[in-house]
Amino acid sequence: MEGACTKLDEDILDIPLDDPDANAAAAKIQASFRGHMTRKKIKGGEIDRKTKDAECANSTRGGDLRNGD
Repeated sequence: MEGACTKLDEDILDIPLDDPDANAAAAKIQASFRGHMTRKKIKGGEIDRKTKDAECANSTRGGDLRNGD
């Protein structure tokens, strides 16, 4: 029975790809997912940046880079 399509599978496959409502729904889903991934990426970058800032603040180098020391 692996090869047989269930009623749910048939309903999913019957969505016309040129339907404007289906395309609008797909665009909203994709935009939501892209926004989620972007926010996740930005949040991860902030954590990395905070860790690097803390490492720089705790470094043992005594010179001030602005003055060329």
